[in-house]
Amino acid sequence: MIVLSQVINGLILGTIYILMALGLSLIRGTMGILNFAHGVLFTLGAYFTVKVAMLTNFWVGIIIGPIFVGFVGMFIQRFFMRRLQGKHELFGLLLTFGMAYIIEDIVKIIWGVGGQPFNIPQSLGGFVNLGFLIYPTYRLFILGVTVLLLLALYIFLNKTKAGLIIKAGSKDLTMVSLLGIPVQKVFTLVFGLGTMLAAPMWGVQPTMGNKILIPCFVVICLGGMGSLIGAVVGGLIIGVAVSLAILIQPFFSDLIIYVIMATVLLVRPRGLFGEVGEAYE
Repeated sequence: MIVLSQVINGLILGTIYILMALGLSLIRGTMGILNFAHGVLFTLGAYFTVKVAMLTNFWVGIIIGPIFVGFVGMFIQRFFMRRLQGKHELFGLLLTFGMAYIIEDIVKIIWGVGGQPFNIPQSLGGFVNLGFLIYPTYRLFILGVTVLLLLALYIFLNKTKAGLIIKAGSKDLTMVSLLGIPVQKVFTLVFGLGTMLAAPMWGVQPTMGNKILIPCFVVICLGGMGSLIGAVVGGLIIGVAVSLAILIQPFFSDLIIYVIMATVLLVRPRGLFGEVGEAYE
C-alpha cells in the first residue's frame, strides 16, 4: 500500500512538472528564450494565491492566483523581453536569470523568508476510500485539477485560432509574420499563458521555484523539445520515479532525475518524442 500511495503521489507531482514544463516549452518554442524566471514565477503565483485565499476564500485564491501570474508574465514580455527580439538567445537567458533573483528577493521582502501555510477548505479535508487505498481528498483534487488544465491546454492549442497560431509560430515564426499576424501580441499571449501555468495551489517557500525548475528542464529534455505528448510522458516518468526513490533513500530523488535523463538521451538524443521541426503535436 505504501508503494501504491507513492505511485499516486508521483502522478500528482508529475502533473505539476508537466504544467511547468509546458509553460517553459511554449515560451521556448515561440520566442526562442529559455526562461530561467519561470521557477520564481511559480513561487510568486503560490504566494499570491495563498494571500488571496486568506483574504477571501480558497476557491477565489486558486482562480485569481494563476490569472495574476499570467498578467505579470505579459508585463515582463511587453516591457523587457520585447526589447531583446532579434538578439542572441543568450541575452534572454541572462535577463530571465537576473529577474529570477530580483523577483525572489521581492517575495522575501514582502512576505518574509519563512513558509506560508495554505488552509484548504473543510470540503477537501479528510480522506477518500478508493477501495484499494485510503488517500487524502485534497491530493486527489490537485490531480483532478491539473488533468483538467492539461485537457484545456490541449483543446486550446489544437481547436482555437489563437492556439493554432501559437503552434504555427513555434514551427515558422517568419511565415506567421508574413501572413499579417501580429507576432508581438502572440509573444505576449504565449508568455502570459506560459507563466500562468506556473501557479500552484499549496503551502509555499521562497525558494520553492528554484527546486522545481531543474526537474522541469529535465522533463522537457526527456520528452523532447516542443512535444506536448513528450512533456506529459516525461513529467509522469520523473514524478513517479522521484516518489519511488524517496522510499529507498530520500537523496536518491535528486539523483534518479539525472540518471533517467542521461539514459534516455544516450539512446534518443532528441528525447522520447522529439523530432526535427516537431512542435506541440
